[in-house]
Parts: sequence; C-alpha cells; structure tokens
Amino acid sequence: MPEPDRDLNRKAIAQALADLADTDRLTLVEVAADGVVTFLLHRDDNGRPHGRSWSATWPDLAGERGWDARTREAVLRTARASSSSADVILVATSSADPRAEQALAWLRAAHPAAQVLRTEAPIAALIREVIADDPLTRSYELVVVLADSAASRPRLTSRQLFPLGSRPGARTRVALRCEAAGTHGTAFAVVTWQGPKPRLLSVQSAPVAPGRYEVTAELVRPGRVRFTGLPALSPDPRDWDQLVAALPDRPAGGAGPTHLVCAVEVCGADDQVAERLSRARQMISSASGELGDLLRVSLLAYAAHSYDLSAPEFPVRVAAWEAGAGEALNALGALEEQGAVARGYPYHPHAAQLEDMLAVVVERLGRADPTPAVILTVGGRPPHPARTDQSRILPCPHRHDWRKLITALGQRQSTVLGAICDQPADQAHQAWHRIGAAALAHLEAVDVRGLAADLGLVAPSPVHFPFPLLDETE
Repeated sequence: MPEPDRDLNRKAIAQALADLADTDRLTLVEVAADGVVTFLLHRDDNGRPHGRSWSATWPDLAGERGWDARTREAVLRTARASSSSADVILVATSSADPRAEQALAWLRAAHPAAQVLRTEAPIAALIREVIADDPLTRSYELVVVLADSAASRPRLTSRQLFPLGSRPGARTRVALRCEAAGTHGTAFAVVTWQGPKPRLLSVQSAPVAPGRYEVTAELVRPGRVRFTGLPALSPDPRDWDQLVAALPDRPAGGAGPTHLVCAVEVCGADDQVAERLSRARQMISSASGELGDLLRVSLLAYAAHSYDLSAPEFPVRVAAWEAGAGEALNALGALEEQGAVARGYPYHPHAAQLEDMLAVVVERLGRADPTPAVILTVGGRPPHPARTDQSRILPCPHRHDWRKLITALGQRQSTVLGAICDQPADQAHQAWHRIGAAALAHLEAVDVRGLAADLGLVAPSPVHFPFPLLDETE
C-alpha cells in the first residue's frame, strides 16, 4: 500500500533540490530506528545533482555512557548539517524508539527552521528517485563544427539538444555530417554554458565513417546523454583543451573553386611523352579527388616549331578548356593514343612552343576571371626567344616573348605557376624556374600529392575534424 506522505515528501525534496545553487549544499538527516543517516546533496559545475551519505548507529553515538550531552554532540556531528536552516531537512522515520525521538529533538533545537518530514520507509530510495528525475537547470548542447570551403577556418559552435527544464526520457533528433576524424574518432561532446565558455559535461567517441547521419539524443538522466543512429560510442579520455587543439586551422579540401591548366609538351621520344602525360593525369586525378566539382580543368598540348615552309607546324592544341575532370581526362586519353608528334627535321630539336602555349593561356584566361588558376607545365625543352639572342635557339616565328607572358600571368589575381621538368632543378633551363615559380618538380622523381599541395590544389596533410559538422541540409 503506498505511503500517504510519499508524494509530499518527494515534492519537498525535489523543491529543495531545485532551489539549490552550484555552491550550496542540501543536508537531509534521517533519524531512523537504528540510528542517524546523513545525506549531503550538491550540484556540480554543470548543474548536475550529486549526493553522498554516511551513518552512525545508536551504540556508535552513545557508547556505554548512555544518553548525555556528549551523545547530543555526537548526533550533531554525525548530521554535519549546515548552519543555515534553509539548507537542512530533517526526516523522521516513524518509530516509538525514545532514542530516535530524543535525537530528533536535539536536531530540531539546533535547526529550528528546518523542514521536518515523516515517513515509514528509509528515505534513500526517494532521494535517488528525485536525483534521477531532476529537471535540467542548464540546457545541454552538442559541440559541432561550422566549416565550408569558403571559410577562413573551421569554428566551433553548439546545437541545443535539451533546453532548461528537460527531464529524463526527453529525446531530440539532429542531422549531422561526419568527416575523417583521426586516431580518436569523432567526439560527441555535450556541454553546458555558464558565461562565455562552455563546460564539458560528457564526451564519447567512435570511428564514424564519413557521411551524413540522423542522430537521436536521449536524456537518460542528468549528466547522461545516449546517442543512437551511430556506431557504439565509448568514453573519450580527452579534456576540453585537447579536443579544441585537435580542430584543424583550415577547411577540408582546397580553398574553393580552382582552374587547373595543364600544358604538356608532346614532342620528343614516345616513352618520355607518355611519362609527361601520365604525370598530368595523376595531377588532375589528385586535385579532383579533393576538390570534386569545384575543380575545372584545361588541357593544352604543345610541340616544336617548324622552320621549313614545306612542313606543316603543329599549333598549340587546346584539348579541353574549363571542363570537368572526367572530360579533361578523356581528352588526355586521346593525347596518349596520339603519342609524340613533331619528330625530327624540320622541327626544332632544342626548343618547344612554350611561348606560344603561354600566349594562348594568357589570352584565354584574361584578367577579369576571379577564379584562382594553377598553371602546370610538363615538359623539358626551353622556349624560343622573341628575337635572336646568344642562346642560338631560333626565335619564335610569332615573336612571342615568354618573359613578358609570364609577367602577364603573374599580374593576374590568384595565379600559381608550377612545372614538372624532364631535368632536375639544378640542370633545368632558367626558363623552367620561372615557369615553375611556385613549385618545380623532376619528371622522374615527382611527389604528385606533395606538388599538388605546394600548388594549393590539395591540403598539405589530411584534415581531421574531432567533432561532427552540422548538416547544411538540416
């Protein structure tokens, strides 16, 4: 049969707990048939209620000396009640034992304004029940990352899970996106806010595969949030400072929309031309893998000038311009099938149409297009000079000046020049050091990803996000 006063006692304890501030203590002293039990309740920095208890039996309190002033002091010490009567609740378990009545009288005299509750059952179970059902005194929020390719750097924010006053059993759903997270996995950190800084309530993590997730959060009890819709989460040992330190200082992927212009020299030995085209393919694939639809690709092929009017010249060929990566790779495949061109006499054996290629690129790019451009030249021969000089290389038939053309590209906003040269840097013609001003690699020993990172096409190292990202489609 239910105890008549149970609900009233529960409400009294719950109200006292609700009134409890972070720095206060609530003392409940139970005077039972066998002795005194003291419960001390408080809230932590996140507003969660916590409690501990201790007890003493009547023989412990009175000893062999009987009930005297020293026994009274022992009862009050066991209670360890706050001097503020507002923080004390006395609980009397129904008993005809005169020792219990005497102890209760001493406690009431010491705390005359304290509430007195009467019950027939031990109060411990009721206290646990009140703590478990305590409504939130602060909202619980999930730490998330705001990051996109246009942002200067990712930043942390929070998404509310449970507002102030939520009770155990409350549920909420949130759409999240997870990216590669590194060794510890993605951390699902729940925080409360007091002032400008968050307070970490709990953090669980798991190696969550990149993708979008519909996650359900359930408030199990104050301080305990369960997430479903994810792999099994485990406690994460990192503290707040360690979690924040793991946040990357740049967004995933490149800086944004990028135009990669690949110009490949297709004169010379067949195997050498095949190697140049292969390097161009690797660069396009690497950049596309990170930038995706943000990447546009142009592909040009240039050969050698003919100085014999009876022999046709192979002009610079624009195989693709501002195409998707797939289309550009298809065009590159056609060049691979064609192989080397302009072999032998009357084509110039010691230079190539580099200057003609640069002229085409300058004309096509223009200065009005704000899209960042990466000009990657793959070859080995130097350009023709605009006029006769000491190099003994015949001048360009079209009088293009490669130096002025490179200067023009440099004046265009957000243009990066890179090159893959047949010769090592210390043996390459001086022109290649300007054509590859940002990065110059050797054809036979190029680190494709490293070169792509130097040119800003990919991140220099994988970007890991320690927290989930808010799904932009939410």
